[in-house]
Amino acid sequence: MDMPSVFSTSTQITILFTGWTTSTTTQYILTLTFLFLLAIFNRFLDALKFQLEKSWSQHTTAPPALLLAPVRSQCIRKVKLSPLPDYIRLHGDENPEEEILPVSNNDNETRSRLMGHFKSDGLRNRTLLKCLLPSSKAGGTWSLRKDGTRALLECVRALIGYFLMLSVMTFNVGVFVAVLFGVLVGELLLGRFSQGTSSCHA
Repeated sequence: MDMPSVFSTSTQITILFTGWTTSTTTQYILTLTFLFLLAIFNRFLDALKFQLEKSWSQHTTAPPALLLAPVRSQCIRKVKLSPLPDYIRLHGDENPEEEILPVSNNDNETRSRLMGHFKSDGLRNRTLLKCLLPSSKAGGTWSLRKDGTRALLECVRALIGYFLMLSVMTFNVGVFVAVLFGVLVGELLLGRFSQGTSSCHA
C-alpha cells in the first residue's frame, strides 16, 4: 500500500496496522477522539515532567544567599558607558575603582604599564565570561527514582509523539485537525504548568 501524498477527506483510513481500519463513520469519529485526547495527554506528560523537575530542584540543598553575594559581586561588572579605554579618566569622573596610569616620559615604561593593564583587563573579561556561561555540572547525584522517572516519562512522550506523527502521515484531514486541535487545547489548559518563572532571560 502506497503512502498517500495528498490530503483526503475519506472516513475509511488505516492507522499503523491493518487491524485499525475505520470502516464506519462511528469508528472514524472514535479514532479522531482518541487522537485528540492522546495529544492532550502528551502535553500533560510534558507538564508533569516539568513539575517533577521543579519539585526535585526545590528539595536539593542550596547554599545560603549570604554566601552567594560575594560571588555575584565579583562576576557582575558595571557597564562602562564611555567609549574611551579604561586607563583614560574623563574630567568629573570620580569612580575610584578605575585605574589611573601616570604618564611617563619613558616610552618603554609607559608601554609596559599599558600592556600590564590590558592583561589584567583580559583576565577580568575571561573571569566574567566563565561566570556568565552555563555550567556543565549535573543538577544532582544519580538516582534511580528521579532519573528512572525522567527517562520513563521522556520515553512515553517520544512514543506518543511518533504515534501522532505517523497518524498525521495518513494525510487525512480529520486526523490532521484532531491532532492539531489536541495540541492547541493541551497547550491552553496545561501550558502554564510547564513554564518556569525566571527574571534573567528574555
